[in-house]
Amino acid sequence: MPLAERVQVLAGSWRADALLAAGLGLSSVAFMAAQGVLHGTSNLIETCCGLGVCASLAARRQYPKLAAGAAACCLALTVLGNSSDLPDDLILAPVFLLAYSLGAAADVASSAVVAAGLVAGAQAAIGLTVFNPFILVATLGPFALGLVVRSRRRIADQLAARGRELEEERELFAAEAVRYERARIARELHDIVAHCISVMVIQASAGQRASATDPALAAEAFDAISEAVGQAEAEIGRLVEMLGHDPQPRHTDSLRLVDELVARAGAAGLDVSCRFAGTTDGLTERARDAAYRVVQESLTNALKHAPGAPVEVLIAEAGGHAEVRVVNGPATATATGLHRAGGGHGLAGMRERVGACGGDLSAGPVESGGWQVLARLPRPSEPLPPPPDLRRATEAPA
Repeated sequence: MPLAERVQVLAGSWRADALLAAGLGLSSVAFMAAQGVLHGTSNLIETCCGLGVCASLAARRQYPKLAAGAAACCLALTVLGNSSDLPDDLILAPVFLLAYSLGAAADVASSAVVAAGLVAGAQAAIGLTVFNPFILVATLGPFALGLVVRSRRRIADQLAARGRELEEERELFAAEAVRYERARIARELHDIVAHCISVMVIQASAGQRASATDPALAAEAFDAISEAVGQAEAEIGRLVEMLGHDPQPRHTDSLRLVDELVARAGAAGLDVSCRFAGTTDGLTERARDAAYRVVQESLTNALKHAPGAPVEVLIAEAGGHAEVRVVNGPATATATGLHRAGGGHGLAGMRERVGACGGDLSAGPVESGGWQVLARLPRPSEPLPPPPDLRRATEAPA
């Protein structure tokens, strides 16, 4: 440890007070010896009381009130001796330090009482017949300074505690951000992989049935599987690019990819139609991505839960905002087994994605026995009107 740090550590410990007490005590004895007054009972009592005042400095940090009280008693007892022989400057130095320690103590009320006793003891040591205002200055001044230091220490402790709380909150927020990001990545992967796997399962089943009777149709099914795999690979690559440290700006209009999405679903055997009405200009890129994912997830759910049912996709302008409506009829074909796949988070993910854009999403059965998903996406300058009445029902697992 460097010398400067050692000196600083020593100055802040009780050892420095003990050394100061020893130095002042020896100086007092030397002064009185030089005056030739170290004889007689009264002078010896006075000398012992002076040494007691100096010795009390050693405990002023750990026990400030006890040390100051002991010093006050020793000062008061000097009236039994010849107080005129006591070195005033050496006695007032401990009084100054003890008064400061009292002001910096935790209990202000009791410390003030002890400080008053210290003033009385110092006045008795100097002389009861003559009032010395310097005693008040040497006692109340350091006491007030100790009060200021005590207040600053309390503020520093509060700031340190608040800093620890903020650090803990920052760690909690960081953990929550990581959890949210993991959920977002999982949702993106769900939207990408679930749709492509559903298409591949249906095409593989169709290709297996046609392989014996119609090789050309089986080849088309396997081509569709290859195309679905390529699409999944491309979208996963785009997701990896989005998660990169320096993603490149994208200029793809996700809504324009809906036609391609619908075409792939139609090639998988889904009776699906898509219609655009009005303009969707003004939607943010995030809202366009949300609209694309709503259509993708809705078509995936139709493939899983309503095989053979017709599906209608409508993307339209409605009252200053955009609506994405996907309606499918009841199932008309044999179940493919896809309805047992998935974790039931598809609709929740759609609702979260649309909500992040400031929109809302409704899902529920329709009178014909099918299912409808309705997403309403606002333009940045257009607040959404109240949502229409849509009968809610238990959401189908995705």
